[in-house]
Amino acid sequence: MNITIDFQPVGRKVETDPNTSILKAAQVAGIGISAICGGQTSCGTCLVRISSPSKASSPTAVEKTKLNDKEIKAGYRLACQTFLKDSAVVEIPPESLTAPQRAQVEGSEIKICLKPAISCYQIELPGPDRHDSESDWNLIKEILQKKGVVLNHQAPLSLLKTLPQTLRHEEKKIKAVIRYKRLVALVAPEEPVLGIAVDIGTTKIAAYLVDLESGKTLAQGGTMNPQIAYGEDIMARIALIMEDKESHATLQEAVVNTLNYLLETLCQEANNTRMMQSHLKPDQVLEWVVVGNSAMHHIFLGLPVQQLGLAPYVLATAKPVNIPTSEIGLVSAAESYLHLLPNIAGFVGADHVAMLLGAGIRNDDTTSLYVDIGTNTEITLKYPGGMIACSAASGPAFEGAHIKNGMRAAEGAIERVRIKDSAIHYQTIGNGKPVGICGSGVLDAIAQMVENNIILKNGRFNEQHPFVNDKKSIVLVPQKDTKHMRDIIITRKDISEIQLAKGAIRTAIELVLKKAGISKEEVACVKIAGAFGSYIDISSAITIGLLPDFPACDYRQIGNAAGSGAKLALLSVEQRKEAEKIASDTEFLELSNHNEFPSHFARYMSLSQ
Repeated sequence: MNITIDFQPVGRKVETDPNTSILKAAQVAGIGISAICGGQTSCGTCLVRISSPSKASSPTAVEKTKLNDKEIKAGYRLACQTFLKDSAVVEIPPESLTAPQRAQVEGSEIKICLKPAISCYQIELPGPDRHDSESDWNLIKEILQKKGVVLNHQAPLSLLKTLPQTLRHEEKKIKAVIRYKRLVALVAPEEPVLGIAVDIGTTKIAAYLVDLESGKTLAQGGTMNPQIAYGEDIMARIALIMEDKESHATLQEAVVNTLNYLLETLCQEANNTRMMQSHLKPDQVLEWVVVGNSAMHHIFLGLPVQQLGLAPYVLATAKPVNIPTSEIGLVSAAESYLHLLPNIAGFVGADHVAMLLGAGIRNDDTTSLYVDIGTNTEITLKYPGGMIACSAASGPAFEGAHIKNGMRAAEGAIERVRIKDSAIHYQTIGNGKPVGICGSGVLDAIAQMVENNIILKNGRFNEQHPFVNDKKSIVLVPQKDTKHMRDIIITRKDISEIQLAKGAIRTAIELVLKKAGISKEEVACVKIAGAFGSYIDISSAITIGLLPDFPACDYRQIGNAAGSGAKLALLSVEQRKEAEKIASDTEFLELSNHNEFPSHFARYMSLSQ
């Protein structure tokens, strides 16, 4: 009897038999797991983590030499050595993936006056032969006071441990780094002072390494959120924590470890691609700004999430948070700090505030919709009467999950579909042979089939159409043209998943407009953010009714505006105040108990306007 391996974070479910190794099953399915030795057991690069270790074969002698007992107990195994006895989730760590996921990191940029929480002062020290008996700490305070800087905090212990050596070094010049009247570092004049802005999405994580003195972005990159292995969406992860309290620490540790790995990777990238005066290292990072939806925010900080699992979805805090990074295990400078932007309410979190900040909502004098499409979709309407925000549980279908041949946006994923002259044409990421279909490809495929009367408005197949295969599916790409030599199909269940997601998002848009008393004719602009929203074909979204067909509207895809907003907050304390103003001025509309939600949702399940 076959078993199913759910490969995460690529989002592919593969049927195989128990006599096939995890590595072989991945290779047959076209999933890239690193195996430098070709699966000959010598390299140890095919590391994976099995969510239910008891479902796997016993560790081999080879695995015991390459993995320690703690790693094996946590479910880590070598894919070439491991066989599954039953269906399970297999997580592929970022370092084991050969085909990186496409994570949206670019976003709209706004020019601002540079004013970070960190300030730097070049100071000149007395020689190492000074004769006064004043303490080293008082000497530093006096030198800074002459520059107009008054410290109102005691010396951090980490600085006191190195201060005598620093002052007695042959170099007489040094750079003092201050954060809100607190001395946080003394470094060489040429050493960079770094910050990092991070957007923790339910599915993807984007990060930006920034020079805080110049404001320049030195490196940027993204990876998948490792928490996917524990649940595709927010509610699944909250349910897991409610059932097993220890899993909260596991989920928090998973994302913290990924951020540390991502920071190390960005430092290496900056060192490799840029002519840096100084070698960049994680311990030069003195400021973090992190945003995420309400659940990601709470899990990351270790805050209770049980109350988010039930309506009315009450937050532990909606205020900005400032804490030392050491409190949650982020690897950076000893006195580095973490700032999280405010949440609004419910599941409209700090990431949406960052998106609105990055998209320039405060400078927008038109009636506009801001839509951040993802596993959880947040929507804000800016209109003459103010701002109204809500969230829609759109689910992971647009990320390729719960789709028969769905996958995340990685190499080999079909991302564009067109039907012309009774033939299906497609484009894949990387332009190679297809191995599956990602969210934008699914949206295109369904929209094209609706336009060509292959799929009816109610989501059912037109059984009279020659494309319909046994009334159950449509072959998008025949096996002879795929990399894994299996048909890639669209099923009736796939269509239902898209209908559910589409219905939730469209209902949210309609109810926000109704709450504000705004007609479709009054909407001048729709700004669409998020990884999925950045790659969709707007005409396909309008065809199936995911987005309204506003008669006088400019549709703009603005990339990862949440990441841009996080960068703005990293570079300016004024932008942090602006974020607080956005959060406090935005009215929240809770849809979970809205009496019109069921009727609107039923209506907008239809694949039409």
